Amino acid sequence: MKIKKSASDQVENLVKGKSLAVAQINKGIHLCLDAVSQSMLSPFSFHPQLDAFNALHKKIVSQSKKLSVETLHFQISDEFIKMLYYSHPDLQQITPNRLLYLFNQHLSKAFIYDCNCRLYDKPHTVISMHLLARFLGYTRNQLNYRQSQIDQAFKLQWSTLQAKCDALQHNHLDSSMFWRAEHE
Repeated sequence: MKIKKSASDQVENLVKGKSLAVAQINKGIHLCLDAVSQSMLSPFSFHPQLDAFNALHKKIVSQSKKLSVETLHFQISDEFIKMLYYSHPDLQQITPNRLLYLFNQHLSKAFIYDCNCRLYDKPHTVISMHLLARFLGYTRNQLNYRQSQIDQAFKLQWSTLQAKCDALQHNHLDSSMFWRAEHE
């Protein structure tokens, strides 16, 4: 037997759903912001572009009752990318693959689609390394080279660890191997 919900219950559920969606958008944008904020160089203790973005972000979120969730997400993503482009983060402080993953997860799909259509005439809802490079103010080759540096550093650390630890020499690892192994 179906129970009809009153109009006030339906409105309350819509408001809760919208507030949850806005909270999720904010969480995603803050994850993206944390990934990039360490790479922004500034002579001040704070970065002026970050402050400007935070003010605009608060202003857009304060208008969340008037805007749809998709429009809100689009505007926040747009302002985030503008801030990123004008702040020009330090290439040696970023991890391109991580940024690519975070941006594809948390930025507005409509915004990404719009950027791909406007800039490259490619109707995709994911950010490519080329588009990420354009957002950051670098070339795709610079980002690929930076990622290869990170990968090489990881491989060097892994091979050093394997040389020190006998347990890592085996194909099938067991936790008891680590307790018996001699470590330096």
